[in-house]
Amino acid sequence: MNDAQTAAADGERSPVDLHLAVPELTDRLLGRAAGGQWLDAFLLSAGLVQVVEDVLEGTAWRPRRLVEHLAKGGRPGAVGAARAGLRTATGLWLAAPPARRLHAWCGRAGALRDRLALRALLEAAPAGDPAPDGPDGAGPAADLLAELAAAVAGLARLPDARMLLAGAVQRPPACFRSFDQHPQDCVALARLVDARHPDPHRPVLVLGVRTSGSYLAPLLAAQLRRLGHRAVTVGTTRPGAALLPGRMSVVHDLRRRGGLLLLVDDPPVTGGSLAGLAAQAVRGGFDPASVVPVLATLDDAGALPPALHGLPCVVLPGRDWHVRRLLSPGALTTLLPSVLPPGRQLLDLSVGPQGPLSRRSHLSVVCYARTAGPDGGVDGGVEDVPLLAEWTGVGYFGAYAPAVAGALAGLVPRPLGFADGVLVRALPTAVPGGGPADGPADGPSDRAANGSSAGSSDRRVVPPAEVARYVAARQRLLAVPADRSLRLAGRDPVWEAAARQLAPAFGRLHTVLRPALLDPLTRALLASDRPCVTDGLTARHRWTADGAGGWHKTAYADGAFGHLNLASYDAAYDLAGAAGAADGPERGPDEGPERGPDDGLVPAPPDEDAELLAEYRRATGEEVSAARWCLLRLVQARHTALQDGLEPTERTRAEARRAQARAVQRFLAGVYLADLVEEPHGPCCVLDVDGVLESDVLGFPASSPAGMLALRALRAHGYRTVVATGRSAPEVADRCAAYRLPGGVAEYGAVLVDAATGGTEVLLDDGRRRAGDGGLRGRLAALEPPAVTDPLARWCVRASVRAPRDGRRRALAPETVAALLREAPFGELFTTVPGRAQTDFVPHGTGKLAGTRALLARLGADGPPALAVGDGVADVDLLGWAATAAAPANAEPPVRVAGVPVARHAYQAGLADAVGRLIGHRPGGCSRCRAPRPPADARALLALLAVPEAGRAGAPLRLARLAGQAARSVAAAPTHRGPGR
Repeated sequence: MNDAQTAAADGERSPVDLHLAVPELTDRLLGRAAGGQWLDAFLLSAGLVQVVEDVLEGTAWRPRRLVEHLAKGGRPGAVGAARAGLRTATGLWLAAPPARRLHAWCGRAGALRDRLALRALLEAAPAGDPAPDGPDGAGPAADLLAELAAAVAGLARLPDARMLLAGAVQRPPACFRSFDQHPQDCVALARLVDARHPDPHRPVLVLGVRTSGSYLAPLLAAQLRRLGHRAVTVGTTRPGAALLPGRMSVVHDLRRRGGLLLLVDDPPVTGGSLAGLAAQAVRGGFDPASVVPVLATLDDAGALPPALHGLPCVVLPGRDWHVRRLLSPGALTTLLPSVLPPGRQLLDLSVGPQGPLSRRSHLSVVCYARTAGPDGGVDGGVEDVPLLAEWTGVGYFGAYAPAVAGALAGLVPRPLGFADGVLVRALPTAVPGGGPADGPADGPSDRAANGSSAGSSDRRVVPPAEVARYVAARQRLLAVPADRSLRLAGRDPVWEAAARQLAPAFGRLHTVLRPALLDPLTRALLASDRPCVTDGLTARHRWTADGAGGWHKTAYADGAFGHLNLASYDAAYDLAGAAGAADGPERGPDEGPERGPDDGLVPAPPDEDAELLAEYRRATGEEVSAARWCLLRLVQARHTALQDGLEPTERTRAEARRAQARAVQRFLAGVYLADLVEEPHGPCCVLDVDGVLESDVLGFPASSPAGMLALRALRAHGYRTVVATGRSAPEVADRCAAYRLPGGVAEYGAVLVDAATGGTEVLLDDGRRRAGDGGLRGRLAALEPPAVTDPLARWCVRASVRAPRDGRRRALAPETVAALLREAPFGELFTTVPGRAQTDFVPHGTGKLAGTRALLARLGADGPPALAVGDGVADVDLLGWAATAAAPANAEPPVRVAGVPVARHAYQAGLADAVGRLIGHRPGGCSRCRAPRPPADARALLALLAVPEAGRAGAPLRLARLAGQAARSVAAAPTHRGPGR
């Protein structure tokens, strides 16, 4: 029975859910071992040991999660003390009888896992290698099966084991699921280790960094034993934990005897985990030369990140990975005859280039197979068939892809065959409408890497109805009994990712309040009551032509259970990913303002959310609540832009921030403005954005309930509201579209946005337009450290530097700004407006006052605005012109010096104060401007967004309100845990 058949045979228990519970792991382990499928048996045993070790070491403990939050932004001394305390607590817990018994069982299970690792390697060994029952220690198969059965029965008899393991699920390893590693890579690494450290009598501890280390370390150790190393021990750990929790005597003995400590993990991004463990071992007394990171790298030359420089690493470069041999012309020539239709024979095969290994997608190659019928090609029987051969993973992790494809027949490309982790499918030859088809592409870089010549300019965008049809089909065809993302605390499921993105609302208290308050809230709001195995990668470019006028979803098996975690069992999460894919401008203004047209700047993207949600409702009968949609869009907006898991660019950061801001804008507008259908025609009011209508504490700009009540009150009482801001024209267009504003002033008056026409007007003369930025962006990039600029701004240059510790943006140093303005031509072209997080270089002669005058004239408004609210030096002239002016309590000194009335409260609460004075009562205080009562889950999210709306002084009261609302939401939410099996 092959891997695909095995997956189908397990169909009654959701073979496409790879978050396996302990009973599923043990059942499948015994079944695969009995069938002689030793690789799968090893993978399942490694998963079982990984689950038990995670439970014993408290991976999901709230204190541990708190320490990890602190480690990302706290003081090193405090983090070190907290981690030491956790190690002590873990040691005490492991000494308690329930944990001690389970720990002893785990040791026996680990020994069986190691024997299965050896048998898995022997199963795939070349001819002439020792037989499985030979001297390598695997033992007779019958004896191994009996011991496995005894171990499983022993686990069932352990007191408290069912309780301790009830909520635990396996986390698939990135190495064999998302990345293109193969057990033979561990064989190659072991040979490299043996060549450098050949002493067979020297004791060796192979320490894997969980989760992938739970799989890589036993395989590496098994091959070392095959090479003659006689004292090899296997263990695993997690960064920040003890080197070998519960078995420190093994570590001490290894150090005393001068042994070798091998550290094993995934291909590194930063290398921080391995470097941290190596430093921990050296501090514990190991000779630095004896602490050896052993790893494969995606880079073909074996380049390592700076954190690992200077360490005695053993490296397998990307060019030597086994997957390259599996996708070589020779291997595919052997494989393809078995997947051709009956009666067809392979005459010739042309295989395209493989391209580089990637964290983004599996390695694949385009093939052109010349085939013939039974007559050998006589009478036109020869046919050239374009194919795609793609690696999908090891063992049953790789079989996941054909299992999903079988369940989603007609919605995804049909596989022709699958063997040893390689999936072969036909490529279409035409897209809907007659254009050329895309090849294996899931993005432009993938098309180039895999040899596809099709260009994205010929592609039609998949329509919302097709997206909804696919998402609804997955929900129906890949339904599972339980939302197991709720069991993945500490592993960054979608509900944790949402909490992480909202946690900055708590300021410095976020490390404490996120696990205690925010995690339970987002977990309750995002629990799925119709759980299914989601796709996870549903950006709109991930659909391609099916060759018959329809659409196929590509990368349908790559997103779920991936290395970025983000586990979700909610079909609406996939829908939100498709909504986010159309966000962001097509071409960045960082190319230079002189390279784009002066008018028609990027408007707000169409609000496709409503159409997607309507199509999904028609397909499923399910209504996605506004709060749930907003949270899912927040996560997907960032995930879609930054999904490589590599260092993001300023471009992708800007796109992510803009998309996240738009998600909150649309949520708030739906709550506070949707019922106000009548467009006002009264006097105009002008509002600043940053620090007035919105705040940027979340890492992206967002308003709050107080700000939206103020905006609602103005609208309900007949006032037309426009914004005047330093932000870019696309961002102003977003706010005009979400809040139904007639227009706005962008980039300190350099650009007007007219919402009625969707157009823009640049208020700079021809000479100033031709001058552009005068090379300022390039000069800023050449600073040390380099300054980054906002790619959305065209005429102003918004510059900042990133703090080395936390990556937050900071304004340029005053002396740096002064030096730049002394250089030609910058001083002649720009003046500056300093901010907390950026320094804005503004074209001379530009100002919010002039821009607002021009905008109001365009709107047919005579005279000054009825109200202007601002908080910075750039607002002073505008505030002086307005009939009524106000500033929130966070106003800068120049505003106060100018005599502008300052409200009692800061930020959006201060804006509400100002609007209240204009209309004669607090916003929302009369029948005309009172907001409808939102649903319960929306009230919880609104309470969170309200926390920073009045600054520090107003935070305690709002935190108390949030705590009460969160408690009610958590109590009302179903757990959706489902059965363990």
